[in-house]
Amino acid sequence: MLKGNGSRLARTIAQFVGYLLAIGLLVASIWYAMRGQRIEDWWILLRADPWVTVAFFVTVIASGVLAPGIMFWFATRPFVTGRPLSLLNMQALIAAGALLNYTPFKAGLIGRVAYLKHFHGVGYRAAVFTHAVILIVFLSSSLLTVVVTVWRGSIDAVWCLTSLAGILILAGLTAPLLRLLMPSEIAVNPRLHSSVGALIAYLIPCFMAQILGLFVTALRWWLIFRILERPIALADAWMAAVVHMVSLTAGPANGIGLREWLIGISGKLGGLSSGLEIDLRVSMSAALIDRAVEAAVLVVLGLLGLAVLRLVYRGSGSGDADATTRWNLTGE
Repeated sequence: MLKGNGSRLARTIAQFVGYLLAIGLLVASIWYAMRGQRIEDWWILLRADPWVTVAFFVTVIASGVLAPGIMFWFATRPFVTGRPLSLLNMQALIAAGALLNYTPFKAGLIGRVAYLKHFHGVGYRAAVFTHAVILIVFLSSSLLTVVVTVWRGSIDAVWCLTSLAGILILAGLTAPLLRLLMPSEIAVNPRLHSSVGALIAYLIPCFMAQILGLFVTALRWWLIFRILERPIALADAWMAAVVHMVSLTAGPANGIGLREWLIGISGKLGGLSSGLEIDLRVSMSAALIDRAVEAAVLVVLGLLGLAVLRLVYRGSGSGDADATTRWNLTGE
């Protein structure tokens, strides 16, 4: 008992220290980017083409909420044993979770797992497994597209066809591995336990959703550098999108601090072309503006997501057994 309490305390302290380090990195990036600049230099969004600014906000919404929502929905659906999980509910969960993940202890992740278990019957083992699936899909698709991008040097028709073929191959290679990793006691669509073909059919939409997420994130970075009047190629923006996603996966609190420095250093080192060999301050400024817009978007969408989830909770009779039975029988 004491040992368990000690490990939880150590984990909590580690999370809090990591959060403080992330905040420190963010503050340091702001200080570095603003050296020698006037405050009015940061109102770049107001001076940019309105349509470009609107497109940038749309890509922030798509990459921060919509694409992850689609990805998690595809990955989670086979493990739902309670009331049906709609795409709208998952989008609300992702939006609310993204906002809450700005707190020190990944409250959004914890809340999403608890919500899915309570309302949709997705057990904790199933939650761990689906997150493992999402991580495998992200790592393999990122590696694939980085290799193809380095090979091609641009996003063209050959790039698209090669990436599509690679996704199909990756799904075929990953399916047998997942069949071995999936615990037999997990409640899931029985076909996923018995058929590799069913696992491939399960994985392909997950891979496609991940590619969609990377694409809209690449557009997001392509647009922000265009707004800063330091345009980069879409291939370079794709590399920035991979860095962006890595910071979300590896860093605490939505990659606070880590993303800014990784993007800044990536810009300084250069990407596939000389177009990304830009001053560290410029690429870091792009990351800070992107962070500010993301935070504003998530405040709005996160609060809306929490409101939707609250309505669902109230309409379900506080999650009682009768409500669960009614959803199973009628699908309402």
